[in-house]
Amino acid sequence: MRVIIQQVDLDTCLTALILGVSPDDEIIVVREGASPEDLADPEVLCIECGGSGRVELNNFDHHDTAEELPPACRQAFEVQGDSRSRDEKLARLVDYVSLLDTSGPEALKRVSGLKGAFPTLSDVFSGMRLLVKDPREQLIKGMEILRLVLERGLDPFGLMPELPEWCDYIQAKRRNDEELERAKAQARLFTTKGGLKAGYLKTNYFGALGALYELGCRVAIAYNPEFGDPPVRKYTIGGNGIRVDSLLPLLNAREPGWGGPAHGTVIGSPREGSRLQPEEVITLVQEHL
Repeated sequence: MRVIIQQVDLDTCLTALILGVSPDDEIIVVREGASPEDLADPEVLCIECGGSGRVELNNFDHHDTAEELPPACRQAFEVQGDSRSRDEKLARLVDYVSLLDTSGPEALKRVSGLKGAFPTLSDVFSGMRLLVKDPREQLIKGMEILRLVLERGLDPFGLMPELPEWCDYIQAKRRNDEELERAKAQARLFTTKGGLKAGYLKTNYFGALGALYELGCRVAIAYNPEFGDPPVRKYTIGGNGIRVDSLLPLLNAREPGWGGPAHGTVIGSPREGSRLQPEEVITLVQEHL
């Protein structure tokens, strides 16, 4: 099978697992989405790389569309029909990934009751991404993590055991969180014209949005000057329970390629990287939210 992906996250990995992606498949990583030809070919599986909602063409995505679609993993789960919908363990995992993908880590903490607890499934996965840099390998390793959750009957909303297979991932995430905690001291806090507490944090470490939310921010701007491989300048703007997608027309007027899922609580800069300076982004947030 030919499989096309972009950035690897839990939604991408669970979608691939549900749809039976194998390490033996031809896995292609693209920066700017699948081509129109691949999106139109039902023999090509496109995950989180365009064709939002067109599951009949084997496209599983929910970004950059006016229609509010469920995450790719839920689309895949529903396409599988009764045979998979009766799988309660898988359904629980889809619920977890969907909540994290659409509402973010703070909502997940509220639902799970695990605020401040470690390690969660998200922690294990993030630790893997810290150690594994190749997106193809990230996809395979991510699927392995999720498969083990299902095989062991682990509740994705609960604390994860420190399994031998995951020890390196957990240690990497623990070190990342320690560095992020130190980086929080450099956060820039401000108030928007609409009276919202907001924050900006420049860091290469995972979890900047969550760190700003912990500081009480309703709006968070995370800036990573060296994101991915090859490294690009990456902005992510998140709203803690509020939409921030009203900024997209303003941002795209300056730099085409900004986007995000239809729920509107998270938006990001172009896949190929941003040219905007931090002050430009901060000013837009401050003036228009």
